[in-house]
Amino acid sequence: MSKKRKRDPETLEHSAGTPADLKSSKSEKDKSKPKKDRNERLESSEKPEAKFASLANATEIDSITEGNVVDLANDTMEVDEPVALKDAATGSDEKQSSKKDKNKKRKDEDLSTGHLSILSKFDKYRAEVLASGPRIVAKEIVSEEPLQGLHPLPQPAQAPVQKVDPNSVLPSYLSQPTTVPTSQRPPFESFGLPELLLSRLEKLGFKDTFPVQSALLPLLLPDNRLPPSTPRSDLLVSAATGSGKTLSYLLPILASLINRIVPHTYALIIVPTHELATQVQRTAHSLAAGTSLKISTAIGTRSFEVEKDHIIANDIGSTGADILIATPGRLVEHIRNNPQFTLRHLQWLVVDEADRLLSQSFQDWVEVVGDELQKPFSREDEQGGFDITSMGLRTPKRAADTVRKVILSATMTRDVGRLAGLKLRRPQLIAVDDIGGQEMAIDGSDNDGEDQETADKGLRELNSLPSTLEEHYYPVSNPTQKPLILAKLLSDSQTKSGILVFTKSNESASRLARLLELLFAKKLGKKRKGSSGKDWRIAVSTSDKRKKEISANTSKFKASTIDILISTDLMGRGVDLPNAQLVINYDSPRNEKDYIHRVGRTARAGNKGITWSLVEDSEARWWWTGIGKVRRSNSDGINKESAPELNDEALQIYEGTLEKLGREVRGS
Repeated sequence: MSKKRKRDPETLEHSAGTPADLKSSKSEKDKSKPKKDRNERLESSEKPEAKFASLANATEIDSITEGNVVDLANDTMEVDEPVALKDAATGSDEKQSSKKDKNKKRKDEDLSTGHLSILSKFDKYRAEVLASGPRIVAKEIVSEEPLQGLHPLPQPAQAPVQKVDPNSVLPSYLSQPTTVPTSQRPPFESFGLPELLLSRLEKLGFKDTFPVQSALLPLLLPDNRLPPSTPRSDLLVSAATGSGKTLSYLLPILASLINRIVPHTYALIIVPTHELATQVQRTAHSLAAGTSLKISTAIGTRSFEVEKDHIIANDIGSTGADILIATPGRLVEHIRNNPQFTLRHLQWLVVDEADRLLSQSFQDWVEVVGDELQKPFSREDEQGGFDITSMGLRTPKRAADTVRKVILSATMTRDVGRLAGLKLRRPQLIAVDDIGGQEMAIDGSDNDGEDQETADKGLRELNSLPSTLEEHYYPVSNPTQKPLILAKLLSDSQTKSGILVFTKSNESASRLARLLELLFAKKLGKKRKGSSGKDWRIAVSTSDKRKKEISANTSKFKASTIDILISTDLMGRGVDLPNAQLVINYDSPRNEKDYIHRVGRTARAGNKGITWSLVEDSEARWWWTGIGKVRRSNSDGINKESAPELNDEALQIYEGTLEKLGREVRGS
């Protein structure tokens, strides 16, 4: 809006004449403007603002706009200066008088006209805002119309959102494991396994899965609904011994490699002992019968040069092992000293009995294997030196980008420092628990009276025992009489075979075996029924024995030609002894993990088993604080028994036995 000029009648009257006179009169008019007019203009400029502020309310605005609408098309808000000068030049008194009246009237209406112009714009904007609501709703309705001829792309299943404990110092995948109940055992045929594997399972007598298998097979088997490049989570698995962990990872590996064309080392299974490696190899051979897959071991039972020919590629490009089962020490030796051995085509990395493998260095096997997986591919690594990029195919950068890692143990460590070396991708912890899928206590809050050291262990470990295990606790007040107490318990027991006894050292195992032989020879124990009057058959397997002797004793124990096998924790991990009915802790284990692995030699694969623990009075408090707090699904818990009574005759026989053993040790 242009500035409005105030017209004085006298000024207009003197302005008639020549242009020069007009110019002069205009100058004089500007100089002769009184201050009073300026003050009136200032007051008039303030009044509209005050009035506009009072009209901010929407109802007042509506009332003003409805009752005081002015036709702006017929009224002008400013004076056209050339027309005013022309009228002044006519010198007509009548026109000057009418002009004066008109200007005076316009002076009064200018304020309301200007305000109404602003208010009309405001009212128009307010109407647009109020009208915008229905348009937004209409837009949402249109967006809900179904699309024609378009289908959404298949998306991978979303991982369940787990609650995170803000007070936990562990990563979310460790502090909130996915627990799996043991109530469901679907058949193997429901998981889409290849027909060849299903037929092999049927011949081996496997029809329904165990809980650990039903939990892992859907996560590990290839998913045809997802693109091959879709990243899959690495898994940590905590399940009781004898729960079927070996089958749970062998089946997915075999299913993924059953149609392989070019032989390479595609799967690496790392185990702590050669006994467990041999056991895994036998299971894999049984399942892979009828396929062209090759399975071998690197465990140090044969010379290094002979072993090389069974696990590496030869001159024609084939390999001795599509699936390699190795102990960590021997594996490191091949990586460092065998230039032809490579893990660059690896697709599966399985670490069984992970808690033991990670707690000991074994020539820094974690770092060595990790560095090997990080080695980049080169064109010479392709099939026969052929460059697949010439066909438009993209070569993976390194094996670490695609390898799937599966970490298993009955006592899974939750030590972040130990697990960090494995460099897991999007890890997920699966705990197969007989409690029925309940969340596991990890913060020690439910351990009344528990010391801080044991509570800290609860943060780091996942421990569980089979639900079919029956536990018995026998207090021993006099440790010197412990061999006699054991002999008395065995003589009174209904179990006459399949007995596994654990001691704390090689010397203790050998000494106990000889004392039991002498005590049974003294007719302290009863003859075994159905054995043609033969005494108990006892054998010892310790680390100071030759590997062939240990393997022979294991085979005899499985065949029930040995009744009692006495050993250290050498036999406590990974060894499958299906006929073990009774496990005896003659000497208390060093910790809860050793106890779990010891008693896990029985009550395997859903079968029942019994364990005895002979605990000295000095060990009782530690035993109940540590081992007594291990999670149990068996509602009976631990049965506290009374040690058998020893009469004078038994004590005399025992003293004579000790004297004879002393003479044998002295060689007299």
